[in-house]
Amino acid sequence: MKHTTRHLRRIACFIAIIFLLIAPFQVQAKSNAFSVNAKAALVVDANSGKILYNQNGDEVLGIASMTKLLSAYLIYEQIELGTISLSDPLPISDYLVKLSQDPDLSNIPIEKEHAYTVEDALAASLISSANSLTSALAEYVAGSEVAFVQMMYDKLDEWDIHDALLVSASGLSNEYIQAPYYGQTKKLDENMMSAKDIAIVARHLLEDYPEVLNFTSLPSMTLFENSKDPLTIWNSNNMLPGYDYFMKGVDGLKTGTSPVAGACFIGTLKQDNTRLITVVMGVDDKEYNRFDETTRMINYVNSTWQHKTLMTKGEAPTVPTVDVKGSKYKKADLALSQDVTVWTHPEDTIEMTLDLTTKQVSSSGKIKAPMSKKTVIAHQYVTNKSDTLGYLTPEDKQKNYVPVTLKNNLEKDNIFLQAWYLISGKA
Repeated sequence: MKHTTRHLRRIACFIAIIFLLIAPFQVQAKSNAFSVNAKAALVVDANSGKILYNQNGDEVLGIASMTKLLSAYLIYEQIELGTISLSDPLPISDYLVKLSQDPDLSNIPIEKEHAYTVEDALAASLISSANSLTSALAEYVAGSEVAFVQMMYDKLDEWDIHDALLVSASGLSNEYIQAPYYGQTKKLDENMMSAKDIAIVARHLLEDYPEVLNFTSLPSMTLFENSKDPLTIWNSNNMLPGYDYFMKGVDGLKTGTSPVAGACFIGTLKQDNTRLITVVMGVDDKEYNRFDETTRMINYVNSTWQHKTLMTKGEAPTVPTVDVKGSKYKKADLALSQDVTVWTHPEDTIEMTLDLTTKQVSSSGKIKAPMSKKTVIAHQYVTNKSDTLGYLTPEDKQKNYVPVTLKNNLEKDNIFLQAWYLISGKA
Protein backbone atom coordinates (compact mmCIF):
# COMPACT_ATOMS: atom_id res chain seq x y z
CA MET A 1 0.00 0.00 0.00
CA LYS A 2 2.85 2.35 0.95
CA HIS A 3 4.65 1.42 -2.27
CA THR A 4 1.52 2.30 -4.31
CA THR A 5 1.17 5.65 -2.52
CA ARG A 6 4.82 6.54 -3.21
CA HIS A 7 4.34 5.58 -6.85
CA LEU A 8 1.27 7.81 -7.19
CA ARG A 9 3.12 10.70 -5.58
CA ARG A 10 5.97 10.30 -8.07
CA ILE A 11 3.50 10.36 -10.99
CA ALA A 12 1.77 13.47 -9.58
CA CYS A 13 5.13 15.18 -9.12
CA PHE A 14 6.16 14.28 -12.68
CA ILE A 15 2.89 15.69 -14.08
CA ALA A 16 3.37 18.89 -12.06
CA ILE A 17 6.90 19.34 -13.45
CA ILE A 18 5.68 18.78 -17.02
CA PHE A 19 2.90 21.35 -16.48
CA LEU A 20 5.38 23.91 -15.15
CA LEU A 21 7.56 23.37 -18.19
CA ILE A 22 4.67 23.62 -20.67
CA ALA A 23 2.83 26.56 -19.06
CA PRO A 24 5.40 29.21 -20.04
CA PHE A 25 5.24 28.02 -23.66
CA GLN A 26 1.44 28.28 -23.59
CA VAL A 27 1.65 31.86 -22.26
CA GLN A 28 4.30 32.66 -24.85
CA ALA A 29 2.14 31.26 -27.65
CA LYS A 30 -0.74 33.50 -26.59
CA SER A 31 1.53 36.54 -26.38
CA ASN A 32 2.79 35.83 -29.92
CA ALA A 33 -0.68 36.44 -31.38
CA PHE A 34 -0.28 39.07 -34.12
CA SER A 35 -1.02 42.70 -33.29
CA VAL A 36 -0.12 46.08 -34.73
CA ASN A 37 1.66 48.72 -32.66
CA ALA A 38 -1.16 51.21 -33.13
CA LYS A 39 -4.35 52.29 -31.38
CA ALA A 40 -6.34 50.96 -34.34
CA ALA A 41 -5.54 48.99 -37.50
CA LEU A 42 -7.59 47.60 -40.37
CA VAL A 43 -7.21 45.80 -43.70
CA VAL A 44 -10.14 45.62 -46.12
CA ASP A 45 -10.61 44.18 -49.61
CA ALA A 46 -11.74 47.27 -51.53
CA ASN A 47 -13.77 45.25 -54.05
CA SER A 48 -15.93 43.18 -51.72
CA GLY A 49 -15.63 45.09 -48.45
CA LYS A 50 -14.37 41.94 -46.72
CA ILE A 51 -12.45 42.77 -43.54
CA LEU A 52 -9.18 40.85 -43.38
CA TYR A 53 -7.75 42.36 -40.19
CA ASN A 54 -9.45 44.44 -37.49
CA GLN A 55 -7.82 45.86 -34.41
CA ASN A 56 -10.09 48.30 -32.59
CA GLY A 57 -11.55 49.45 -35.89
CA ASP A 58 -14.72 50.97 -34.39
CA GLU A 59 -13.13 53.41 -31.92
CA VAL A 60 -13.35 57.07 -32.93
CA LEU A 61 -9.80 58.48 -32.97
CA GLY A 62 -7.93 61.44 -34.45
CA ILE A 63 -7.45 61.25 -38.21
CA ALA A 64 -5.37 64.40 -38.80
CA SER A 65 -4.53 64.85 -42.51
CA MET A 66 -6.23 61.63 -43.59
CA THR A 67 -9.18 64.07 -43.59
CA LYS A 68 -7.93 65.35 -46.93
CA LEU A 69 -9.34 62.24 -48.66
CA LEU A 70 -12.87 63.33 -47.77
CA SER A 71 -12.11 66.88 -48.91
CA ALA A 72 -10.68 65.55 -52.17
CA TYR A 73 -13.87 63.56 -52.75
CA LEU A 74 -15.95 66.74 -52.49
CA ILE A 75 -13.58 68.62 -54.83
CA TYR A 76 -13.78 65.86 -57.45
CA GLU A 77 -17.55 65.80 -57.03
CA GLN A 78 -17.81 69.53 -57.73
CA ILE A 79 -15.60 69.12 -60.79
CA GLU A 80 -17.91 66.35 -62.02
CA LEU A 81 -20.95 68.57 -61.40
CA GLY A 82 -19.32 71.37 -63.40
CA THR A 83 -19.38 73.98 -60.62
CA ILE A 84 -15.58 74.24 -60.71
CA SER A 85 -12.80 72.98 -62.98
CA LEU A 86 -9.20 71.86 -62.45
CA SER A 87 -7.94 74.85 -64.44
CA ASP A 88 -9.74 77.47 -62.33
CA PRO A 89 -7.40 80.02 -60.71
CA LEU A 90 -7.63 79.59 -56.93
CA PRO A 91 -8.03 82.66 -54.73
CA ILE A 92 -6.03 82.40 -51.49
CA SER A 93 -6.79 84.65 -48.51
CA ASP A 94 -4.08 86.54 -46.61
CA TYR A 95 -4.88 84.42 -43.54
CA LEU A 96 -4.07 81.20 -45.46
CA VAL A 97 -0.90 82.72 -46.93
CA LYS A 98 0.25 83.50 -43.38
CA LEU A 99 -0.79 80.03 -42.16
CA SER A 100 1.29 78.44 -44.90
CA GLN A 101 4.43 80.01 -43.41
CA ASP A 102 4.00 78.20 -40.06
CA PRO A 103 7.00 75.82 -39.83
CA ASP A 104 5.18 73.53 -37.39
CA LEU A 105 2.48 72.66 -39.93
CA SER A 106 2.53 70.59 -43.10
CA ASN A 107 2.42 73.15 -45.87
CA ILE A 108 3.81 74.57 -49.06
CA PRO A 109 4.82 78.17 -48.29
CA ILE A 110 2.51 80.19 -50.54
CA GLU A 111 4.19 83.02 -52.43
CA LYS A 112 2.10 85.81 -53.89
CA GLU A 113 3.85 85.54 -57.25
CA HIS A 114 2.59 81.97 -57.67
CA ALA A 115 -0.86 81.67 -59.25
CA TYR A 116 -2.30 78.37 -58.09
CA THR A 117 -5.04 76.49 -59.92
CA VAL A 118 -7.52 74.05 -58.40
CA GLU A 119 -5.40 71.23 -59.83
CA ASP A 120 -2.22 72.61 -58.24
CA ALA A 121 -3.91 72.83 -54.85
CA LEU A 122 -5.47 69.38 -55.11
CA ALA A 123 -2.10 67.88 -56.02
CA ALA A 124 -0.39 69.69 -53.13
CA SER A 125 -3.11 68.57 -50.72
CA LEU A 126 -2.87 64.90 -51.67
CA ILE A 127 0.88 64.61 -52.28
CA SER A 128 2.52 66.84 -49.67
CA SER A 129 -0.48 67.39 -47.36
CA ALA A 130 -0.57 71.17 -47.84
CA ASN A 131 -3.02 72.46 -45.23
CA SER A 132 -3.46 76.05 -46.44
CA LEU A 133 -4.15 75.00 -50.03
CA THR A 134 -6.70 72.44 -48.82
CA SER A 135 -8.48 75.19 -46.88
CA ALA A 136 -8.29 77.44 -49.95
CA LEU A 137 -10.10 74.75 -51.96
CA ALA A 138 -12.73 74.52 -49.23
CA GLU A 139 -13.29 78.29 -49.26
CA TYR A 140 -13.47 78.32 -53.06
CA VAL A 141 -16.10 75.57 -53.20
CA ALA A 142 -18.28 76.51 -50.24
CA GLY A 143 -17.53 80.18 -49.52
CA SER A 144 -16.01 79.40 -46.13
CA GLU A 145 -14.30 76.47 -44.43
CA VAL A 146 -17.22 76.20 -41.95
CA ALA A 147 -19.65 75.78 -44.86
CA PHE A 148 -17.35 73.18 -46.40
CA VAL A 149 -17.26 71.22 -43.13
CA GLN A 150 -21.06 71.06 -43.33
CA MET A 151 -20.71 69.60 -46.83
CA MET A 152 -18.34 67.01 -45.36
CA TYR A 153 -20.90 66.05 -42.72
CA ASP A 154 -23.64 65.82 -45.36
CA LYS A 155 -21.52 63.44 -47.43
CA LEU A 156 -20.77 61.26 -44.39
CA ASP A 157 -24.52 61.09 -43.69
CA GLU A 158 -25.04 59.75 -47.22
CA TRP A 159 -22.53 57.02 -46.41
CA ASP A 160 -24.19 56.21 -43.07
CA ILE A 161 -21.28 57.55 -41.01
CA HIS A 162 -22.70 59.37 -38.00
CA ASP A 163 -20.12 59.33 -35.20
CA ALA A 164 -17.39 61.50 -36.75
CA LEU A 165 -16.23 64.88 -35.41
CA LEU A 166 -15.15 67.39 -38.06
CA VAL A 167 -13.84 70.92 -37.68
CA SER A 168 -11.66 71.50 -40.76
CA ALA A 169 -11.10 70.49 -44.37
CA SER A 170 -7.39 69.85 -43.84
CA GLY A 171 -7.32 67.96 -40.54
CA LEU A 172 -5.97 70.87 -38.51
CA SER A 173 -7.57 71.47 -35.12
CA ASN A 174 -9.61 74.58 -34.38
CA GLU A 175 -6.49 75.99 -32.74
CA TYR A 176 -5.20 76.83 -36.23
CA ILE A 177 -8.53 77.69 -37.85
CA GLN A 178 -9.70 81.28 -38.18
CA ALA A 179 -12.86 81.81 -36.12
CA PRO A 180 -15.80 81.32 -36.24
CA TYR A 181 -15.49 77.57 -35.62
CA TYR A 182 -17.92 75.00 -36.92
CA GLY A 183 -21.04 74.57 -34.75
CA GLN A 184 -20.37 74.27 -31.03
CA THR A 185 -16.86 72.87 -31.41
CA LYS A 186 -14.11 74.09 -29.08
CA LYS A 187 -10.65 75.53 -29.71
CA LEU A 188 -8.75 72.27 -29.20
CA ASP A 189 -11.20 70.04 -31.11
CA GLU A 190 -9.91 68.26 -34.19
CA ASN A 191 -11.20 65.75 -36.72
CA MET A 192 -12.05 62.30 -35.35
CA MET A 193 -13.24 59.14 -37.08
CA SER A 194 -12.91 55.36 -36.71
CA ALA A 195 -10.59 53.22 -38.82
CA LYS A 196 -13.61 51.57 -40.42
CA ASP A 197 -15.17 54.91 -41.31
CA ILE A 198 -12.04 56.42 -42.87
CA ALA A 199 -11.71 53.19 -44.88
CA ILE A 200 -15.27 53.72 -46.14
CA VAL A 201 -14.31 57.26 -47.21
CA ALA A 202 -11.24 55.96 -49.06
CA ARG A 203 -13.24 53.24 -50.74
CA HIS A 204 -15.82 55.71 -52.07
CA LEU A 205 -13.01 57.92 -53.35
CA LEU A 206 -11.31 55.02 -55.14
CA GLU A 207 -14.58 53.74 -56.63
CA ASP A 208 -16.02 57.08 -57.77
CA TYR A 209 -12.85 59.02 -58.61
CA PRO A 210 -10.01 56.54 -59.31
CA GLU A 211 -8.10 59.38 -60.96
CA VAL A 212 -7.06 60.34 -57.43
CA LEU A 213 -4.36 57.66 -57.84
CA ASN A 214 -2.73 59.84 -60.51
CA PHE A 215 -1.67 62.09 -57.64
CA THR A 216 -1.35 59.73 -54.68
CA SER A 217 0.92 57.32 -56.60
CA LEU A 218 3.51 60.01 -57.37
CA PRO A 219 6.65 60.05 -55.18
CA SER A 220 7.06 63.70 -56.19
CA MET A 221 5.64 66.30 -58.54
CA THR A 222 6.82 69.64 -59.92
CA LEU A 223 4.40 72.56 -59.92
CA PHE A 224 4.87 75.61 -62.19
CA GLU A 225 7.16 73.44 -64.30
CA ASN A 226 7.27 75.88 -67.20
CA SER A 227 7.86 78.93 -65.06
CA LYS A 228 11.15 80.50 -63.96
CA ASP A 229 10.43 79.31 -60.41
CA PRO A 230 9.34 75.61 -60.50
CA LEU A 231 8.35 74.03 -57.19
CA THR A 232 8.93 70.32 -56.46
CA ILE A 233 6.68 68.74 -53.84
CA TRP A 234 7.38 65.37 -52.19
CA ASN A 235 4.94 62.68 -51.15
CA SER A 236 4.62 61.96 -47.42
CA ASN A 237 3.84 58.29 -48.25
CA ASN A 238 7.13 56.46 -47.73
CA MET A 239 5.84 53.20 -49.24
CA LEU A 240 6.06 54.59 -52.79
CA PRO A 241 8.95 53.87 -55.21
CA GLY A 242 12.25 55.43 -54.16
CA TYR A 243 11.39 55.61 -50.47
CA ASP A 244 12.75 53.54 -47.59
CA TYR A 245 9.56 51.54 -47.02
CA PHE A 246 8.69 50.90 -50.67
CA MET A 247 6.26 48.04 -51.26
CA LYS A 248 5.30 46.88 -54.71
CA GLY A 249 1.70 47.70 -55.61
CA VAL A 250 1.25 50.62 -53.19
CA ASP A 251 -0.22 53.64 -55.02
CA GLY A 252 -1.73 55.71 -52.19
CA LEU A 253 -3.22 57.11 -50.16
CA LYS A 254 -2.61 59.57 -47.28
CA THR A 255 -0.63 60.14 -44.12
CA GLY A 256 -1.78 62.07 -41.06
CA THR A 257 0.05 63.33 -37.98
CA SER A 258 -0.95 65.38 -34.94
CA PRO A 259 -0.35 65.25 -31.17
CA VAL A 260 -3.87 63.90 -30.68
CA ALA A 261 -3.94 61.48 -33.64
CA GLY A 262 -0.35 60.29 -33.41
CA ALA A 263 1.12 58.97 -36.66
CA CYS A 264 -1.55 57.65 -39.05
CA PHE A 265 -1.54 56.20 -42.53
CA ILE A 266 -4.29 54.97 -44.83
CA GLY A 267 -2.80 53.08 -47.73
CA THR A 268 -3.93 51.15 -50.76
CA LEU A 269 -2.19 48.59 -52.91
CA LYS A 270 -3.03 46.52 -55.94
CA GLN A 271 -1.94 42.88 -55.79
CA ASP A 272 -3.02 40.20 -58.27
CA ASN A 273 -6.75 40.77 -58.88
CA THR A 274 -7.45 42.53 -55.60
CA ARG A 275 -7.06 45.99 -54.12
CA LEU A 276 -6.50 46.33 -50.39
CA ILE A 277 -7.14 49.35 -48.18
CA THR A 278 -5.00 49.52 -45.03
CA VAL A 279 -5.33 51.78 -41.98
CA VAL A 280 -3.06 52.37 -38.99
CA MET A 281 -3.98 55.05 -36.44
CA GLY A 282 -2.34 56.31 -33.30
CA VAL A 283 1.14 54.93 -33.93
CA ASP A 284 3.70 56.23 -31.43
CA ASP A 285 6.31 57.45 -33.91
CA LYS A 286 8.98 57.70 -31.22
CA GLU A 287 8.97 53.92 -30.86
CA TYR A 288 7.41 52.62 -34.08
CA ASN A 289 6.98 53.55 -37.72
CA ARG A 290 3.55 53.65 -39.38
CA PHE A 291 4.92 52.26 -42.64
CA ASP A 292 6.72 49.44 -40.84
CA GLU A 293 3.49 48.56 -39.05
CA THR A 294 1.54 48.69 -42.32
CA THR A 295 4.08 46.37 -43.97
CA ARG A 296 3.87 43.91 -41.07
CA MET A 297 0.08 43.96 -41.26
CA ILE A 298 -0.01 43.38 -45.03
CA ASN A 299 2.47 40.52 -44.74
CA TYR A 300 0.36 38.98 -41.96
CA VAL A 301 -2.80 39.16 -44.06
CA ASN A 302 -1.04 37.69 -47.10
CA SER A 303 0.35 34.82 -45.03
CA THR A 304 -2.97 33.90 -43.40
CA TRP A 305 -5.62 34.59 -46.06
CA GLN A 306 -6.10 33.18 -49.55
CA HIS A 307 -8.21 34.84 -52.22
CA LYS A 308 -9.60 31.81 -54.07
CA THR A 309 -11.50 31.59 -57.35
CA LEU A 310 -14.03 28.78 -56.86
CA MET A 311 -15.92 29.10 -60.16
CA THR A 312 -15.17 31.06 -63.33
CA LYS A 313 -17.24 33.42 -65.47
CA GLY A 314 -19.45 31.56 -67.96
CA GLU A 315 -19.43 28.38 -65.90
CA ALA A 316 -22.71 26.84 -64.67
CA PRO A 317 -23.67 27.84 -61.10
CA THR A 318 -24.40 25.31 -58.34
CA VAL A 319 -27.91 24.90 -59.80
CA PRO A 320 -27.19 24.69 -63.55
CA THR A 321 -30.70 25.10 -65.06
CA VAL A 322 -34.05 26.77 -64.49
CA ASP A 323 -37.49 25.56 -65.58
CA VAL A 324 -39.16 27.31 -68.53
CA LYS A 325 -42.85 28.09 -68.95
CA GLY A 326 -44.69 28.22 -72.32
CA SER A 327 -41.87 26.95 -74.51
CA LYS A 328 -40.77 23.74 -76.20
CA TYR A 329 -37.65 24.06 -74.03
CA LYS A 330 -38.41 22.74 -70.57
CA LYS A 331 -35.20 24.01 -69.06
CA ALA A 332 -32.75 26.82 -69.74
CA ASP A 333 -29.05 26.71 -68.94
CA LEU A 334 -27.63 29.24 -66.49
CA ALA A 335 -24.17 30.88 -66.44
CA LEU A 336 -22.14 32.94 -63.98
CA SER A 337 -21.62 36.55 -65.08
CA GLN A 338 -18.39 36.86 -63.04
CA ASP A 339 -15.84 34.70 -61.29
CA VAL A 340 -16.96 33.42 -57.88
CA THR A 341 -14.22 34.26 -55.38
CA VAL A 342 -13.84 34.04 -51.62
CA TRP A 343 -11.37 35.09 -48.94
CA THR A 344 -10.56 32.03 -46.90
CA HIS A 345 -8.09 30.26 -44.64
CA PRO A 346 -7.10 26.67 -45.53
CA GLU A 347 -9.21 25.17 -42.74
CA ASP A 348 -12.36 27.28 -43.32
CA THR A 349 -15.77 25.87 -44.24
CA ILE A 350 -17.20 27.31 -47.47
CA GLU A 351 -20.91 27.13 -48.37
CA MET A 352 -22.33 27.70 -51.88
CA THR A 353 -26.01 28.53 -52.44
CA LEU A 354 -28.10 29.78 -55.36
CA ASP A 355 -31.14 32.04 -54.88
CA LEU A 356 -33.54 32.59 -57.80
CA THR A 357 -34.73 36.18 -58.21
CA THR A 358 -38.42 36.77 -57.48
CA LYS A 359 -38.50 39.47 -60.19
CA GLN A 360 -37.77 37.12 -63.10
CA VAL A 361 -38.76 33.74 -61.68
CA SER A 362 -42.32 32.77 -60.75
CA SER A 363 -43.32 31.32 -57.39
CA SER A 364 -43.30 27.89 -59.05
CA GLY A 365 -39.64 28.38 -60.00
CA LYS A 366 -40.16 28.95 -63.74
CA ILE A 367 -39.17 31.69 -66.18
CA LYS A 368 -41.24 32.81 -69.14
CA ALA A 369 -40.02 33.29 -72.72
CA PRO A 370 -38.86 35.47 -74.36
CA MET A 371 -35.92 36.48 -72.24
CA SER A 372 -32.48 37.94 -72.97
CA LYS A 373 -29.38 36.09 -71.88
CA LYS A 374 -28.35 39.30 -70.07
CA THR A 375 -31.29 38.99 -67.69
CA VAL A 376 -30.26 38.23 -64.11
CA ILE A 377 -32.08 35.05 -63.09
CA ALA A 378 -30.39 34.23 -59.81
CA HIS A 379 -27.63 35.12 -57.33
CA GLN A 380 -24.78 32.73 -56.61
CA TYR A 381 -23.71 33.19 -53.00
CA VAL A 382 -20.48 31.95 -51.47
CA THR A 383 -20.18 32.16 -47.70
CA ASN A 384 -17.20 31.54 -45.47
CA LYS A 385 -18.93 29.89 -42.52
CA SER A 386 -15.77 30.11 -40.42
CA ASP A 387 -15.32 33.86 -40.81
CA THR A 388 -15.68 36.10 -37.75
CA LEU A 389 -14.46 39.45 -39.11
CA GLY A 390 -17.37 40.21 -41.44
CA TYR A 391 -17.65 43.13 -43.86
CA LEU A 392 -17.02 46.86 -43.85
CA THR A 393 -20.73 47.70 -44.25
CA PRO A 394 -24.00 45.74 -43.95
CA GLU A 395 -24.57 46.36 -47.67
CA ASP A 396 -21.32 44.58 -48.52
CA LYS A 397 -22.54 41.44 -46.81
CA GLN A 398 -25.92 41.61 -48.58
CA LYS A 399 -24.27 42.10 -51.98
CA ASN A 400 -21.80 39.26 -51.53
CA TYR A 401 -23.00 37.35 -54.60
CA VAL A 402 -22.35 36.89 -58.30
CA PRO A 403 -25.25 37.56 -60.72
CA VAL A 404 -26.39 34.53 -62.72
CA THR A 405 -27.89 34.93 -66.20
CA LEU A 406 -29.20 32.71 -68.97
CA LYS A 407 -26.48 31.07 -71.03
CA ASN A 408 -28.42 31.78 -74.26
CA ASN A 409 -31.31 33.97 -75.36
CA LEU A 410 -34.66 32.30 -74.74
CA GLU A 411 -36.90 32.78 -77.78
CA LYS A 412 -40.68 32.96 -77.60
CA ASP A 413 -42.54 30.16 -79.43
CA ASN A 414 -44.99 31.05 -82.21
CA ILE A 415 -48.67 31.48 -81.42
CA PHE A 416 -49.64 28.02 -82.70
CA LEU A 417 -47.21 26.24 -80.39
CA GLN A 418 -48.36 28.41 -77.48
CA ALA A 419 -51.98 27.45 -78.22
CA TRP A 420 -51.01 23.79 -78.37
CA TYR A 421 -49.24 24.00 -75.01
CA LEU A 422 -52.39 25.54 -73.49
CA ILE A 423 -54.71 22.91 -74.98
CA SER A 424 -52.44 20.02 -74.09
CA GLY A 425 -51.82 21.33 -70.58
CA LYS A 426 -48.07 21.50 -71.22
CA ALA A 427 -47.83 25.27 -70.83
